[in-house]
Amino acid sequence: MNKAAGSSRYIFFTMIFLMYVISYGDRAALSISLPALGQEFSLSSVQMGWVSSSFLWSYFLLNLPSTIFLDLVGARLVGSLAVSVWSCAMVLGGLTQNVTQFILSRMLLGVGEAPTFGVGATIVRNWAKPHERGTVMTILLTGMQIGLAGGTIAGAYLIAKVGWRFEFMALGAIGLVWALAWWLIYRNPAKTAAQPRVRPIRFSEVCALFRSSTFCGILVVQCTQNFLNFLLMSWVPFYLIHELHVNVIGSGSGTAGCYVLGAVGAIILGRIAEHIVFRNHSDSSHRRFIVAFCIMGSAMIGVLPFFHQATPILIILSLSLCCLIAANGANTAMLADMLQDGQKIGSVTGVTLTFSNAIGLTAPILTGYIVSYTGNFNMAWYSCSVALIFAGFISLLTVRKPIVMA
Repeated sequence: MNKAAGSSRYIFFTMIFLMYVISYGDRAALSISLPALGQEFSLSSVQMGWVSSSFLWSYFLLNLPSTIFLDLVGARLVGSLAVSVWSCAMVLGGLTQNVTQFILSRMLLGVGEAPTFGVGATIVRNWAKPHERGTVMTILLTGMQIGLAGGTIAGAYLIAKVGWRFEFMALGAIGLVWALAWWLIYRNPAKTAAQPRVRPIRFSEVCALFRSSTFCGILVVQCTQNFLNFLLMSWVPFYLIHELHVNVIGSGSGTAGCYVLGAVGAIILGRIAEHIVFRNHSDSSHRRFIVAFCIMGSAMIGVLPFFHQATPILIILSLSLCCLIAANGANTAMLADMLQDGQKIGSVTGVTLTFSNAIGLTAPILTGYIVSYTGNFNMAWYSCSVALIFAGFISLLTVRKPIVMA
């Protein structure tokens, strides 16, 4: 890595961080506007759950195709195109006149967001040094929480002042600016003569992934953390309104505070954990100890039903988010570390996201039914807690050998 590339990579990391901020700010726009949107379109809690999950339908279907395309043409084109598409979807969402049109705009949002994490994983694999990938990935992924925090608090004030439609269009405009900047700034790394020509991932290689216990262990963690992540992203503002009887601004402020504290805590937790685990050895598989500790820590979400005051609820949410983000960063870095063919990182990330998002998209829907039939969120929290503990043990037992796609 030459000196120019060494300095440029920090610009690329910053841009990816901002991409995650914008992506999750756009996702937060719906969660904070859900009460107002539900009232305008006369939606029940079950219907709100389906609306919340609608962007995930196209998102999970296109995870793999979009990341195969990413491996073929590079992150410059795919990054700019993806953010442009989802930003236009946000603008269109603010112009819709009925719930059918709104769902269609959310599905277009999913089309644009499908390669997002493939782009991020590709940049980390290409530009981060192996020993720093876990820390870099965790820092980048905190952009999700900053985006959720910023989108939630900004959205709450915009909704209170000018309505949810303007909120959607304003956030969409920000994404279009990023897409133009990425196209002007980023350049794909030059290929060397020793590197083989990139070809699309084969079905046999996908099958080989599932014969790898390491890949399966990483996938189980990704599925469980995705389920909780989408549950929190879709329902936390509504949960705070329901549980604490606060208004939309109070809910937005509380949600944003949890996301910020969770992001800051995740960076600190991830850095300390990496220092402890890799102090005496450099075996990449040992990152599973970080993953297991953090994913089990996020299982504290299961104690939420025992508290009904703002302070303990917000503390538990913040700590659970902190562990969840750190686990996600370590698990994503572990995939990059353990994959033998680094040129396929985009496609392999796409495979992982296809399956994990298939699980994650059920979270808003199932939670909507739980709230409708029980009148509270308790069963959702209990189920997530059990699943997260199980995932931690699976990671410890299965992640051992490199992932070989042959």
